[in-house]
Amino acid sequence: MDRATRIPAAARARAVARSLAVAVGGLPHSVGTVDSPPPHVARDITNLWLRSARSHEAITDSTSSEIVTMTTHGERLRDVWLAIESIGRGTVKPHRLVLWLDRPLRRIPWRLRRLQQRGLEIRFVSPGLGVHTKYWPLLSSEPLDRPLVMSDDDIIYPQTWLEELRGAHQDSPGCVIAHRAHVIGMSSESAFTPYSSWRPCESDAAHFAHFATSVSGQLLPPQLQKAIRDDGEGFLRTAPTADDVWLHYEAVKHGFATRQVLDRQQHWWFIPGSQQTGLNAVNVTGGENDRQLAATHSAETRRRIWGELATIR
Repeated sequence: MDRATRIPAAARARAVARSLAVAVGGLPHSVGTVDSPPPHVARDITNLWLRSARSHEAITDSTSSEIVTMTTHGERLRDVWLAIESIGRGTVKPHRLVLWLDRPLRRIPWRLRRLQQRGLEIRFVSPGLGVHTKYWPLLSSEPLDRPLVMSDDDIIYPQTWLEELRGAHQDSPGCVIAHRAHVIGMSSESAFTPYSSWRPCESDAAHFAHFATSVSGQLLPPQLQKAIRDDGEGFLRTAPTADDVWLHYEAVKHGFATRQVLDRQQHWWFIPGSQQTGLNAVNVTGGENDRQLAATHSAETRRRIWGELATIR
């Protein structure tokens, strides 16, 4: 049996797609074609691909108020432009859009270079921050006078994504705003139930017991950003791979409730091929979220969450 026969069909398909992408400078679905997105998502990806190659439209707006940040690593660097392009085609654009990288590149991919010409900032920082790279370098080094919106590198965001976060923030300026949240589970005042058992948030009310996830985007108001900055890098000790855990702890500690934009969770399609790597399996299935929740939350923040749970059950 030759080597080609032994390679699984999906792996062969990815290899072919990758070689074609290199040959022609990228394909609408890049190496993720084998993920078979539904037709409307495939069309959106194709439109983003064409937009990336042809458009000279700015992806930022100097009159806007929000700063949007994300980070990426490894093979995801190849396709992160899709997430950025989807944000940049929104009904409202961010004041700044920053991609943080924890190692210098010999050559920035050409689609990212084109995005730089249209307003993307690519910033390099020292390695070691992991998932916290998406927000900590900015919080620790810049004036914090604008809402900060964290995004993920593996999502195709809808056109109204930032507009809806902005609207909810304007209605609830003292809250963390998220498109997707869970209701925290607790078995007692001091003990969380397993993260995987938490139910989806079905309310747009603000509560300490709502837990935002950055995968669909979450907005931090400036005062919370300053409090997180002043508390330093404790996340490296208690929540090294769970930025959502640390940010929720900080929000509860400093009196910022979390509000979901709608009365239901929103989660959009992943960039095809992006889920070959990622922390979701480690944090959720592997139980790291549970360990880092236990290590991070204090008796005070647990009591604050527990006290609210009775009102939203």
